[in-house]
Amino acid sequence: MSNDRTEIHKIFNDMFDGVDESGIYPTSTAFSRLELYVMQQRFECLGWMVAYACVARDEGKDIRLMEVPDIVSAMVRDLKLEVK
Repeated sequence: MSNDRTEIHKIFNDMFDGVDESGIYPTSTAFSRLELYVMQQRFECLGWMVAYACVARDEGKDIRLMEVPDIVSAMVRDLKLEVK
């Protein structure tokens, strides 16, 4: 996830470099790649959340009682997210 900007830049560069003889950019391909990238990032966050909940449970904690900002901070730290 820390490479979001790099990945998005690569997708757009590929689109702009892939203009056809009619001057049409392959936007549908770029959008498909962007959608796939976003979906992959969502799955990574979901996987992290399941693991976090399991570890909390193993430690005898009830995740339902944990503060959401604390969970988000842990995810940002663990997944090395760039929050702007």
